[in-house]
Amino acid sequence: MMDDTDHMDDNENVQWHSVTRSVHWGLALFLTFQLFSGLFVSTPDVAYFYAHEVGGLLGTLVVVIAWLWGFANEDYFFWFPWGHEGRAAIASDVRAMFAGDLPRTGRIRGLSSFIHGLGLLAATGMALTGLVIFFVIPGGRGASAASTHYLAFTDFSVMHKALADLLWAYWFGHVGFALLHQYRGHKVLNAIFG
Repeated sequence: MMDDTDHMDDNENVQWHSVTRSVHWGLALFLTFQLFSGLFVSTPDVAYFYAHEVGGLLGTLVVVIAWLWGFANEDYFFWFPWGHEGRAAIASDVRAMFAGDLPRTGRIRGLSSFIHGLGLLAATGMALTGLVIFFVIPGGRGASAASTHYLAFTDFSVMHKALADLLWAYWFGHVGFALLHQYRGHKVLNAIFG
């Protein structure tokens, strides 16, 4: 998803592709909206619930675009660095963190890209369970499903909520590390949002 280079330690020189930046903007906006609107959807007949549904459908579209763009750029090698080289890079980044250094950023195998992959998996799980709740459960849309399907609705809602908790942890970690990188002069926010 980056132009020209596979390894950049100098975050000031990272130039992300315009599509990558657009997808990141979309994920940041929709997933943040979904997380916060999800705090108010306990009653299915209020405006928050409907806004959450519409936001979820649009957010799902952005997640699909993120996967398609990632596969087009072979980013899955960075998101899921399961090989020996990837595991070694993650271990190196973890050791560096314990020494006070931040994980490397950019289009490289390591802790940062692996965490991005986990965040995308959590967002994908939320999108899938949200779609099941919205479309698939028979008897109606989402929480308005027929009472005979209450258990199915409840099971998927519990999964959706558990994935939301994971995504909250990812969101706080991602924003926190981005701000810490920015504070240390690495200009990661300028690179992805600039």
